[in-house]
Amino acid sequence: MIYGLYLSGQGVQVQSARQDVVANNLANASTNSFKRDLATAQAHLPYDARHGRPTWLPGNLDNMPGGVSAGETVTDFSQGPLSKTTSVMDLAIHGKGFLHVTDGKQKFLTRDGQLALNANNQLVTREHGYQVLNAQGGPLGGIDPDRSLEFLADGTVQQGDTEIGRISLVVPQRIGDLSKHGRNLYTTTGRSNPAPADTQVRQGYLEASGVQPINSMMDLIESARTLEANVNMIRTQDESLDKLLQSLPRK
Repeated sequence: MIYGLYLSGQGVQVQSARQDVVANNLANASTNSFKRDLATAQAHLPYDARHGRPTWLPGNLDNMPGGVSAGETVTDFSQGPLSKTTSVMDLAIHGKGFLHVTDGKQKFLTRDGQLALNANNQLVTREHGYQVLNAQGGPLGGIDPDRSLEFLADGTVQQGDTEIGRISLVVPQRIGDLSKHGRNLYTTTGRSNPAPADTQVRQGYLEASGVQPINSMMDLIESARTLEANVNMIRTQDESLDKLLQSLPRK
């Protein structure tokens, strides 16, 4: 009976973690270039099955026999749909690349291509005001705010016949090295390499969120019902245990 309570409790924990992840995805369904997260779960073999022989569980239930437990949260970096805008300062990245930006102290990766010019006529992210780096690793500046700006597919920035520089497009050494920093920024524990040749910059476009609201709502409803079923199982087992204890003879 206690073992059943334990397994149902595990189910509640897993579905609670899943709801948190799906709810955060839904909250970012309209956030440009947002990449949805996926909650995973770890299945555990019963103790005797894992050891290949029937045996009593040693110690207590901390050994996690059977059932499931919440696993790591992973990010789906699939390409999001591109939507056309009216701003020449909007960029979408088609492919696996990221923009390389800095706050002056730390470097970040982002796919949010809403850009602007700061007071020093440097290219910066519109939301954070972080400097966009050029291919040499420095800030991309020297832009005339009174002249039209053109972004070529390879990230080259031009004003008329004058080449201002080229945006640094990079990819992490391993996609698993990326960690979300918040506000569409990522940090990487490994090295950043130049993006593949097929990575392209699309001027006048933005990458939409990778969240599909209808699918996420279905996931949230499914998770809520599964959590409720586990809670009901806990209640049922608790009531059965109470009745069993009350039926025992008392001295």
